[in-house]
Amino acid sequence: MAKRGNGEGTIYYSEKLNKWVGQFTAGRKANGKLNRQSVYGNTRKEVKEKITQKLAEVQNKTFIDKNDITIEMLGQQIIDNKFNANIITESTYSRAMGTFNHIKNSDIADIEIQKISSMDLQDFINGKKELSNSYINKIYQMLNNIFTEAIKRDIIVKNPLINVIKPKSDKQDKEVEALTIEEQKAFVKQLENEQYKNIFLIALHTGMRIGEILALQPEDIDFKNKTINIDNTLTKNKLGKIKVGQTTKTYNSNRQIPITSILEPILRDSIANYIPNKNNLLFCHSNGGVIAHNTINTQFKKICKNADIKVITVKKKKGKDLNGKDIIVNLKTSTVNTHMLRHTYATRCIEAGVPAPVLQKLLGHKDISITLNTYTTVFNKFKEDALNNYIKYIENI
Repeated sequence: MAKRGNGEGTIYYSEKLNKWVGQFTAGRKANGKLNRQSVYGNTRKEVKEKITQKLAEVQNKTFIDKNDITIEMLGQQIIDNKFNANIITESTYSRAMGTFNHIKNSDIADIEIQKISSMDLQDFINGKKELSNSYINKIYQMLNNIFTEAIKRDIIVKNPLINVIKPKSDKQDKEVEALTIEEQKAFVKQLENEQYKNIFLIALHTGMRIGEILALQPEDIDFKNKTINIDNTLTKNKLGKIKVGQTTKTYNSNRQIPITSILEPILRDSIANYIPNKNNLLFCHSNGGVIAHNTINTQFKKICKNADIKVITVKKKKGKDLNGKDIIVNLKTSTVNTHMLRHTYATRCIEAGVPAPVLQKLLGHKDISITLNTYTTVFNKFKEDALNNYIKYIENI
């Protein structure tokens, strides 16, 4: 039989459940009906304490209804909702899913958001130290987005990620790799009879991403105003298939860059050799097909090999000596890719004294901090020269 205590809701013993049951009202639902809730315990005292706690949460507006949505379910909803609302493109969706799969295929995926603990999350993120720091950051940020959304939906009150320490990668961060002036000369020399010669030269003299160059159309080249209009890029759909995108990598990548005296003959030659194709691309295969990033990257590696260009990257890895003692081992690997041409252009610009804000616009970086952080080493190299110029200027005043 139900028995109500003063301010404690309704408490009764259920023969069927063999438990004490407490009922209380937590305000009203969205439809205006009373939001009736129940708690259970082995003793009346236990149930009374639970009700007191829940009523305090209602009073402090921290009470939340039970929700069994899991981390995987909410994470997928967030990504799908952004795509369906045209907030992200297919290529961004594909990249987001690549990151999300690290969460989706883990032990925390099926844990209800209301039940996940900071320890669960710490164990999960600690298990990702074999990935790069940038990838760890992406996973951490995605988790933060999930819990932030959960708070907005009144699923949880506090973000459990607050107490989680983001680990450092076992891998050393890659430094910006650019061709030296001598390497650049050797590279250009090897382009003499290269079928993708103009693609490589445009990348070298504009800093454009390869995907942006491969998506160029003849109409994007404006010789009258001496500008190249960059408003799309080669991308991938949700299934990973290459397509000509309708936007650039980011909003700020949509830009115009000047046609210099070095660049103009390269562009005129490209237009003169234009092959009609259904996508109206400036560069395509002889059959009109789209040229893939991988095709250009593979050819780039062959050219670098022929030019005897070997970019050595030193990575630190944990290992053991002959006595089984933990040591740090330096692994030297040769890594070359077409993004080096973008870095080479930026490096030559900095060497020539191009200001960071101008370089930011040319490269299509969202924020100048990206430009400064990416090319910190190169900027620091010329810091002393800049200070010497300042001293000379002051002395001549």
